[in-house]
Amino acid sequence: MDRQPLLGVLEDTEDGPSVRLSRLGMEIVKNEIEKIELQYPMIVVWKVCVMPDHLHLIINVKTDLPQGITLGVVVRGFKTGCSKAWWRLCNSPCVETQGTQFNCSLPIGSELPASVPTEDSACNKRLPLFEPGYNDRIISRFGQLNRWSNYLDENPRRLFIMRKYPDLFTVLGNIEISGRNCQIVGNRFLLDIPDKVAVIIHHHYTIEECNKLCAHWLSVGENGGVLVGTAVAPLEKRVLREAMRRGYNIILLRENGFPPLYKPAGESFYACSRGQLLQVSPFPYCSERKKITRQQCLFLNELAEAIATGSKQ
Repeated sequence: MDRQPLLGVLEDTEDGPSVRLSRLGMEIVKNEIEKIELQYPMIVVWKVCVMPDHLHLIINVKTDLPQGITLGVVVRGFKTGCSKAWWRLCNSPCVETQGTQFNCSLPIGSELPASVPTEDSACNKRLPLFEPGYNDRIISRFGQLNRWSNYLDENPRRLFIMRKYPDLFTVLGNIEISGRNCQIVGNRFLLDIPDKVAVIIHHHYTIEECNKLCAHWLSVGENGGVLVGTAVAPLEKRVLREAMRRGYNIILLRENGFPPLYKPAGESFYACSRGQLLQVSPFPYCSERKKITRQQCLFLNELAEAIATGSKQ
């Protein structure tokens, strides 16, 4: 509901950051999620991650759903159940009372308000708990399940880091870099480090030349310098991936801009949290994924060279 932390509170504990569930969060975990399996026995809710203002589920659909029932129908029913639980637990915000306090965001153990409306007594124009639709991914490749499981486990820690270092995860626009207007995410002060090198592989390089360049680039990173590149060519990608694995400083140029609510993922997230990554894009974001063109490659290589040399040409 309008990005309100109705489901819990992020806390830093001895075991690391975690989410302490609100009464609503506990109701969803204990009852509403269980209803999915009760109503649809062919579905197993394999993993749950409740965050303060959203939640993740990994589900396994063991056999075909009943005729006429899609995953969208299942999710819609679950979301409706969560909304009804919300309305039962606290004063329901409605169209006429947008400023209502969301009391059910209080942690478990807090007192309910003196007058909690029943589902029937509340206003007929209740707002739903969740926004329309849902974001889904089909797990189809080997290793994907473990990666998503780890992602859910790490979610509270990532949120804690983002709140502690918000500037590192905010998309900034209209930033001039080497004479180009760019969007950036990450540690912009990497641009100020004098020792920078452009990671660019040309097709006419011999294997020996490539090996020497790779060794040189990694040595720059080892000595505290910055590797600047696009990770388009396979060898460039391997060098930058190895640099990230070693914890070196990287300025990564993107051929596409940053979508709404963007944040780095995986290794990039932790490199960003350590201040060792800056992502730069001179192009606006396009939701239609397209293969990078030769013209874009040349433009990004020129920008990488300009950043590495401090040139504005």
